Amino acid sequence: MHEQILIVDFGSQFTQLIARRIRELNIYCEIHPYNKVPEITDQTKGIILSGSPSSCTAPNAPVADIDWMNLQIPVLGLCYGAQFLVASNGGKVEKSTHREYGRANITITENDSLFQGIDNGSQVWMSHGDTILEMPENTQILAKTDTIPVAAYRFVGKEIYAVQFHPEVSHSLDGKLLLANFTKSICGCVGDWTP
Repeated sequence: MHEQILIVDFGSQFTQLIARRIRELNIYCEIHPYNKVPEITDQTKGIILSGSPSSCTAPNAPVADIDWMNLQIPVLGLCYGAQFLVASNGGKVEKSTHREYGRANITITENDSLFQGIDNGSQVWMSHGDTILEMPENTQILAKTDTIPVAAYRFVGKEIYAVQFHPEVSHSLDGKLLLANFTKSICGCVGDWTP
């Protein structure tokens, strides 16, 4: 059995693209719906939480019933995944006054392995209608943009990361490198799998 990355799907239009990017890094991955997350095995090296068309502030927002803070493997939340981790750990997320959609440039505020080799000002793709207003305790902001103060963050002392943008799309110019940093540097994947 190969090492794998588990993708938890909250209904994003880009979930298949996340899987494609991971497989392009020669890493086996599986997509599972948020309400049917499989058992985490020794082969599971990391988890990626997808985006979603839903708002995490909605009463019927998709929720994966997992104790994320006590997992023994790295987690990366993308867009909705980032908001979900904030909202479910004591932070505050609210509907934006305007939907942020399109290109943005990140300012990296902390030197972290997630952004290794990525230039300050790198272009990313935003597509979200919610805004992170208050961060949970024990978090560190890693990047921001001109319009949002939290473009990326991590939980201090844990390998739980999140980005407000979509690294899986080609408009995020260093997105594949960010995914490689997560899967290879942080999760420790070797990348020896091929279709």
